[in-house]
Amino acid sequence: MKNTILWLSLSAVAVVLLVEWTDNGHIWQGLRECYFRGYRDAKVDDLPFKTFRTIPASEAPRAWPLHDRFASSIPDGVRDSTEAHGTVALTVVHRDSLLLDWTSDQIDGADTMRTNAFSMAKTFTAFAVGTAVTRGLLSVDDPVSRYLPRFREGPGADLTIRQVLQMRSGIPFGESYRNPVGFMARSTYGRGILERTACYDVDGEAGVPWKYQGGNTLILQEILLSVIDVPLGTWFAETVWQPLGAAEDAAWAVDDRGHERNYCCFYSRATEYARLGQLLLDTGRVDSVQLIDRTFMEELMTPVGALPNGTDIQHYGYQVWMGTHCGHAFKSMQGLHGQYIVAVPDLDLVAVRTGFDRPKGKLRHIDGDVYHTLDLAFDLVGSR
Repeated sequence: MKNTILWLSLSAVAVVLLVEWTDNGHIWQGLRECYFRGYRDAKVDDLPFKTFRTIPASEAPRAWPLHDRFASSIPDGVRDSTEAHGTVALTVVHRDSLLLDWTSDQIDGADTMRTNAFSMAKTFTAFAVGTAVTRGLLSVDDPVSRYLPRFREGPGADLTIRQVLQMRSGIPFGESYRNPVGFMARSTYGRGILERTACYDVDGEAGVPWKYQGGNTLILQEILLSVIDVPLGTWFAETVWQPLGAAEDAAWAVDDRGHERNYCCFYSRATEYARLGQLLLDTGRVDSVQLIDRTFMEELMTPVGALPNGTDIQHYGYQVWMGTHCGHAFKSMQGLHGQYIVAVPDLDLVAVRTGFDRPKGKLRHIDGDVYHTLDLAFDLVGSR
């Protein structure tokens, strides 16, 4: 018995030492946030496990005016599917007025839960870049090497900020969240996330191919930090969140050095997320103030287009997705497990969905559930 205990103790020590020696200490945090809670990967309710920066609400909050057909309940026909996939909240804004504000009564704390935006935060980062462009601090056509000297030599010398915004840096970060020792797991649960990007360089030709990777969004944070004198979260709060009239504090998870995990891990509620969809609809303007340069916003919502390798990327712009449904063009911020902010310009419509899971499958590169969310919104405004 004593030998067994000794052997088990030595084995445990060996495992711990091996994990730390191979720079995989992030695994312990990942186990705590996911597997020890019965999940295989991150979920929207993980804020209590995060160290975060508060993104303060506006000193002049703007309440959503209620639509003349305002509802706080959803049609019976979609309730079963909605509850089956753990939807936390659904919000629809039509013509600047709150048409639907629904939260689940099947999920404890849904009415106050600030849910993880996951990859919707990539678009928030693009907005932050846009405010820097608006202030003349940088241009999307600038070489990345102007701000990050490590790219001055080799294929990275040709890399531009525009290419990073469009997910075509050519840097092979990897995007799997289920690989416990991959780049995304290390970034989500580990220390020194910006320092990790220094180990990567352009592989091949900058600008091709298009490849969706959160590491590109981390590069955007690095570039921003070279031209601003506050953390990304503070910059976003001062230049975007507060001017939008946010009524509630949000949160953005940070690492041990205070750097935002900015490809994900922004936390708020659906009615607040809708403000960012409205910013898309208004092309960066709030009332009479052009918060983000209009040209930048138009480019943000323009497809990447044809690339030298023969591909034609029509579903992505600057950290934002786009498509068409029922004859209506839409722009979409999308996050893991079905977090959506969808803007439909010709209907002056914003639809937001947050939740624990989603139906699997994609259509024309877009999560299939985005179209289901739009179906609900279209039915509410009578556009189908």
